[in-house]
Amino acid sequence: MNFADYLFEGKKCSSSPFLVGDTEICYHEMYDKINNLAHFIQQKYSHGKNMLLLSENNDFFIICYLAIIKSGNTAVLIETQIGDKDFEDVITKSSLDAYFIQEKYRSKFPWICDDIYSESLEKELQNQTETELYPEQSGDEVAVIIYTSGSTGTKKGVMLTHNNLCENTHSIIEYLRLTEDDRIYVVLPFFYCFGASLLHTHIRAGGSIYLHNKPFLGSVIKDINTHKCTGFAGVPSTYQILINKSPLLEREYPSLRYFAQSGGQLPNKYITKMVDSFPDKDFFLMYGATEGTSRLSYLPPHLIKEKMGSIGKGIPGVTLEVLDTDGNRVQPGDIGEITAWGNNIMKGYYGDSVETSNVLKNGRLYTGDLATVDSDGYIFIVGRSKNILKSGGYRISPYEIEDVILSLNSILECVVVGMPDEIMGEGVVAVVQTDSDDKKLIDDSIFSLCNKKLPSYKVPKNVFVFKEFPLNSSGKVDRNKIKEMILHD
Repeated sequence: MNFADYLFEGKKCSSSPFLVGDTEICYHEMYDKINNLAHFIQQKYSHGKNMLLLSENNDFFIICYLAIIKSGNTAVLIETQIGDKDFEDVITKSSLDAYFIQEKYRSKFPWICDDIYSESLEKELQNQTETELYPEQSGDEVAVIIYTSGSTGTKKGVMLTHNNLCENTHSIIEYLRLTEDDRIYVVLPFFYCFGASLLHTHIRAGGSIYLHNKPFLGSVIKDINTHKCTGFAGVPSTYQILINKSPLLEREYPSLRYFAQSGGQLPNKYITKMVDSFPDKDFFLMYGATEGTSRLSYLPPHLIKEKMGSIGKGIPGVTLEVLDTDGNRVQPGDIGEITAWGNNIMKGYYGDSVETSNVLKNGRLYTGDLATVDSDGYIFIVGRSKNILKSGGYRISPYEIEDVILSLNSILECVVVGMPDEIMGEGVVAVVQTDSDDKKLIDDSIFSLCNKKLPSYKVPKNVFVFKEFPLNSSGKVDRNKIKEMILHD
């Protein structure tokens, strides 16, 4: 089935709310707009073409995104703050036939005169009434290419098929128990797989969506209650910013049923704060990858304290295993690489068969994340393979050191990175945000605690204090940017 039709199955004629807030659109209004634009696209471009979509979260993005897919073409998604070099690389390699660009980003395409469309096109089509479009569709055809926000090297275009998207959407709805009564508060961009999954699941479930389009996160607290949202999702920095810089934990949210977190490891300190502050809300800790469409695992909320720090087990339809270098499952306590198998695993990287073969082996996705398992089979990440520090012959997980440092009340956020060291190869360096102005006291507290809790080779050699951590377009802390800032300090 075409993924857009899968999402709207049973809701095409519904008058129930789809978008709420500043822009209010019901299901049948949204579907009519999508169908009209899909007709235009198919009549002009037929099917099987790559079409760029560059926009913030708004109704223009949703209409264009799903119309491109419904027309039998492929939506190519890139981040709105993409750097010039990455932008040129993506445009060059993507074989684009059309461009759907929010007007504010039109200036990025001065060389394009034809085949470029902005909000005005949707307005031109709004009075048309087209018949239902049913494109011939193979589930194995590529519906979306998402260029990952990766922090090193050239961006890779993850090809996701109609089947990939349908399977992952179904799985997420099942474990989150989403229904038409659910309303998600969206702060994550739709060009990011986690953000896109919020859109997908709530359309399929028949729920509704509130888009946060304000410059600061502080309004979240008021807006959740004003718009009676039942779910809130974020990456680690989302929760850390809200906990440290807003009264999030001090307020009540009668309509809210659950919080969800993915996109990196939220320190145990903040997980505990959330769970203790909201004992009546479910807190879903999840793990995912763009190459796995979105979600790969979750930890059931009732186990969050018993299995603190775990990413849980594979979601419905996904087999998640930690394998050693010989391809065998690791024993409890041993470290291996997380692998995933299921119908949600990508078709490959666009135009890059070499990189595809590096991560897709024997039907499995090799994630590059290193982890261990406990006796019950629950998975605990120890680090990203590229983030593991190699110091003096030791392989060091930054997460362990970060958790120790974050146990200090004065430390709000912490990132541990490896910096070039003539003797050790890489030296352990801690970068923190703190509410103290006394640098010597901070240094002394960190060194004293780490010397008590950690072996000497894991104790940081230096401590840097940043007022803010640089974030990438998905809202994750950019560790490579932090390294650059230290080197140029």
